Amino acid sequence: MTFIKEVFVKKFLIVVLAVLFTAALLPQSGAASVGFKGGLDLSKFSLTGTDIPTGLVNLKAPMGGVFFGLNFGLFTIQPEILYVRIGARMEGGADWMEDRIETIQVPLLLKLNLIPGPISPMVFGGPYGAYRLSAKAVSSVGGVSSSEDIKDQTTSTDYGVVFGGGIDFKLVAIKLSAEVRYNLGLANLAKDPEPGVSIKNRTLMFLVGLGF
Repeated sequence: MTFIKEVFVKKFLIVVLAVLFTAALLPQSGAASVGFKGGLDLSKFSLTGTDIPTGLVNLKAPMGGVFFGLNFGLFTIQPEILYVRIGARMEGGADWMEDRIETIQVPLLLKLNLIPGPISPMVFGGPYGAYRLSAKAVSSVGGVSSSEDIKDQTTSTDYGVVFGGGIDFKLVAIKLSAEVRYNLGLANLAKDPEPGVSIKNRTLMFLVGLGF
């Protein structure tokens, strides 16, 4: 079942990347835009069927990437390619440990433009797929730092849904945006887990964007 899910996610990523690449080659018009976005993500695992460690807090990391938007008035179709670090952090006094999973995430969003105009509130949602680049457990205990590769303990793909909202600011030649979004992971990131054990991605993101 894990193999089937990973194949599905990889096909989803290929399709969305193909859409994004094709769209980027189309002649730009007032209805189309490309741009960059970046910001901060706060990530924490949702754990079931296992003891929840004490001192579990959000893992903070920078993130960002590119997007393409095709505007149809009240709504916009917006595929993206983002670098995102997910994971969790545990703290105990001066000691800490972080599970860091570096991913390329590809959301496919439907954005609703609530009040079209130069300042436009918007809400959005859609599915995402992600491919793992690396996975490490990094710690500092008693002043001694260490790092361990945990690829063999995690799946190579993640998937879930994205939802959020924000504001678009349309200027003469560019468009600025500010948004908050939440990633609700549906995949079990634990590789070959025991029955009832799951580790799922939960990530809050704060982003600003620049579109053309």
